[in-house]
Parts: sequence; C-alpha cells; structure tokens
Amino acid sequence: MAPSGTKNVQSDSIDVNLLVKAYRLMKTAERMARLYDEQRDICARYVHSTSRGHEAIQLAVGLQLTAQDYASLYYRDESILLGMGLQPYELMLQLLAKDHDPFTGGRSYYGHPALKREGFPVIPHQSSATGMQAIPATGMAHGIAYLETAGLLHSNKKPLVLCSLGDGSVTEGEVAEAFQMAVLKSLPVFYLVQDNGWGISATGNEMRAMNAFEYAAGFKGMHRMQVDGSDFVASYKAVEEAIAYVRKHRAPVLLHATCPLLGHHTSGVRKEWYRGDDLVVHSQRDPLYLLEASLLKSGVSKKEMQAIAVEAETLVLSDFEKALAASDADPDDFNSHEFAPTSITEEAGERTPAKAEKVTMVDAALHAIDEILKNERTAIFYGQDVGGRLGGVFREAATLAQKYGDDRVFNTPIQEAYIIGSTAGMAAVGVKPIVEIQFADYIWPGLNQLVEELSKSCYLSKGKFPIQALIRVPIGAYGGGGPYHSGSIESTLLTIRGIKVVYPSNAADMKGLMKAAFHDPNPVIMLEHKGLYWSKVAGTAEAKLLNRMKPTCCH
Repeated sequence: MAPSGTKNVQSDSIDVNLLVKAYRLMKTAERMARLYDEQRDICARYVHSTSRGHEAIQLAVGLQLTAQDYASLYYRDESILLGMGLQPYELMLQLLAKDHDPFTGGRSYYGHPALKREGFPVIPHQSSATGMQAIPATGMAHGIAYLETAGLLHSNKKPLVLCSLGDGSVTEGEVAEAFQMAVLKSLPVFYLVQDNGWGISATGNEMRAMNAFEYAAGFKGMHRMQVDGSDFVASYKAVEEAIAYVRKHRAPVLLHATCPLLGHHTSGVRKEWYRGDDLVVHSQRDPLYLLEASLLKSGVSKKEMQAIAVEAETLVLSDFEKALAASDADPDDFNSHEFAPTSITEEAGERTPAKAEKVTMVDAALHAIDEILKNERTAIFYGQDVGGRLGGVFREAATLAQKYGDDRVFNTPIQEAYIIGSTAGMAAVGVKPIVEIQFADYIWPGLNQLVEELSKSCYLSKGKFPIQALIRVPIGAYGGGGPYHSGSIESTLLTIRGIKVVYPSNAADMKGLMKAAFHDPNPVIMLEHKGLYWSKVAGTAEAKLLNRMKPTCCH
C-alpha cells in the first residue's frame, strides 16, 4: 500500500514556453465563452457550460495527460480538452449538434466527450457527469490494475485514469462507493475535484459540511493534495506531482483545486440572475490575470500577450463560422448504434446427448462461468460473497476463486452501484466483467449506473464504446425468501433501451445463454430464477436438463 498524506502545493517557476502555450489556450477558452454569449440566439439553443474561471487547473491537467491514459471528465472541462489538443472547431461541432461532432455525432450536448483517437487519452462515453462518472472511472482503474497483475497490459508504461469532479458532486453516494474501492484495491486513479463554491444556485456552505479535501480524509490510503486552481503555475506543479504519485505507487490521489466561477452555471442558468457581489469577488481571482503576471515576470511583454490574444480570437471566430456551416446531424440516423452487432445469433450444440447426466440450473450456470474463465484471461467475476470463502449464497460460484485466483473472482462491498457501473470502466480498458447482484430486490441502487452509463454508452458514442458486461441477477421466489428476497423486476428492466435481458427456464438454456451473453458486446442482464436453481420445486423437474449444451461462441 502506498503512503498516504496531505500536501499544499505552492507556485514555482516553470518554462516560459509552457506559460506562453497555456496563455494561448486560456485566451482561446475565454474567447470561446464570450463568443457563445455574443451568439446567444444560436448557442443557447443547446445547453452548455464553459470552463471560464477553471482554465488554469484544467489546462494543467490537459497538457500533462498522455496517450496511454484514460479520462472521465465533467461538463465544464472544455479547457482540459483544449489542453489535450482538441481544436475549438471540434468542440463547436458538438455545441451545435453537427454531424461530424467527433464525440457523439450530434447526439449529446457540449462538454460530453467520447474520444478514441490515436495519440490522445481515451475518454469513454460521458453521462451528465454530476458524480456518476466516478464509478466507471474507478472501474477503469480497477481493470487496469487487474491487467497489470495478470501480465496482460502489453506496455511498460503506467497508465492512469483521471476522474474530474465538481466539488458539489462529491456529496453523491456513488462517489463514496468509488473512493472506497479505490483505496480498498489501491487503484491508479487521479481524482481532480474543482471547487468553485457553487452548485447551481446553492453555495458550498449550503451543500456540505466539509470540502472534498477534508471529506477524503475518511478514506484511508487516499493521498490528498490541495492547490489554488486559479494559479496555472501552482496547478501545473500540483498536477505533475499527482500524476507522478499515481504512476509510481499505483494508488489513488485526490487533488482539491479551488477556482472562481466566472461564467454562467449553464447557458440556461445565467450568473446575473443570482450571483450579485459574489461575481466581483470571484473576478479578482481570474486565472488570466494571474497567468499574465507570471508571463510578465518571465520576460513576456504586454505587446506579445496582445498578439497572442489576437491570434486566439482569429482562430475562435474562424472556427465558429466553419462550425455553423457544417452539416447538421441526420435525423434519419437517430436509431443507429443502439447495440453493437453480435456474432452469436443462433443456438448450436446437442441438448440430449447419449449417456449424459442431468444437472441442475445452478450447476449449469457454474459450469458456464468456469469454462468462460478458463478460456478468457480477460474475464473476471465479482460481486457480494462470490469469493472463495463461500462461492455465492446459492453456491453459484463455488470453487471458482480457488481455480482462478482472488484477482479474478472476488468479493465486493455492499455496493450495487459500483458492481454495475464499474463494468463500463472495465470494458473501456479491455477487461470482460461478469458481475452478480446478490438478489434482484437489491438492484435498485445500481439502476442509475445501468441506465445512465451502460445503456446509453454505445448509442451516445455512435458505436465507439459499447459495454461488454454480463450482469447475473438471481430473481423470484424460493423457499423462505420473504418479501425482500423474492422480488421479480423483469418488467422494469424491459423498459430500458440499450440493454438485453435474458431469462432462461432450464439448464441447457442457462448454460448456452450464459456463454452467449458473455460474448455479446453489449450489456446483458441474466435473470436466474432461484426457484428453478435446484429444480426441486413441484413442477420444475424439466428445468434439470443434460449438460452438453455448447454454443458455437465457446472455444
């Protein structure tokens, strides 16, 4: 376990060329924000937030992430994208819902990237990102940690995951689940918390008893740092240190950065409606003014800065005109990429081979998972009580941890949201997760992740980020289950577009469909009726079938 601690990072000198680059990007972001306001009649048709006030800390991050890294951003992070190398034109294509929006093809609004491009960090599908991104981001780090342990990460580099959060979102329960797993498993994740003191109209003092830096002290093993996020020089040094820590120790860091909020909350909730004198206070910490002071100290003249500002304005205005002229998203394409295509479309195998013994459904499920883990090194299985000590409360995972190790078959805390939502992150880094919700009755805390992250990822990324996830859910009544262990939830699940629901009625279907579901590149929920597991309930004898079913998908 890496050492944990706290640190306040102070300003120090950095290369003047880097300062000039940061200033050019900061002036670009500032001019974009002003332009969107000037062109409000056009731009306000599409909900958007800008990074105004947050540019320093965001550019410090965007300029230091590398192509082997992963990022989970929030809706105000346009300057991180500019720092990574995205152009204003590309961001404006998303703002205006254009067909060639590189992230979602016009399907989502500004600041919701989904990027898989050579030479850039990978950014999986981003939801509305008010805390719920913490679980998929931590899932990415969890997947990377497994790949490293298993020797499956084919690189000597040390990738990390950036998870960017607004301070207000840290009060979400899902963020606590993510933090808990990050320290429990010592995961390579960098939590950047940007704190401007506001939610929408609620202030920090109304929303929380402590800020994110103070809150994170409760998670033993979380290395904590804090910095003035309006100071680019201090921010760059802090981010450099945080990234180095994660790469070296393979353990989580939280960097709390205070920032002014100089723009609107969103285009639909304008600052002049409720901010009052607070705007004057925040403007005194404008990152542009602080960076200009650093440039003057480094020998860059005001005339040179003015020339940079003119270049930034020319670029922004030109890119906006190009974006306006670009083709709109095609309405006839609205229903593409709901699912990624699967190669498994029909049953293959023999249901009644000679001299075979009948097995119960629960054993058929166990045999299917056993064969998957044997043949697929990137497959892992986790959930409550599925580890080696018990092997599942229904013995549906018996012996698996002993065969394949605690890194591949393991228990989780009571965290249904993490169990489901982490699969999105796992899939993004190339791990193939199988997870279990112990009882269908307790799936509800995970529904936010299922709907907002898993079901929409393929569609909103236009096929770039389908989520291969097999989610096992024991369901229905059985002996002595009572009202909170006997629920049936299939009618709710069937209303969710973008997921597949499978409900086998016999052992052959259980085994074949389990394997087919695993190999499907989309999220699949496998409902497993507890009353049929052992086929001892009156009328269920035929659920016990011959165990030779082997779909063509299985090698």
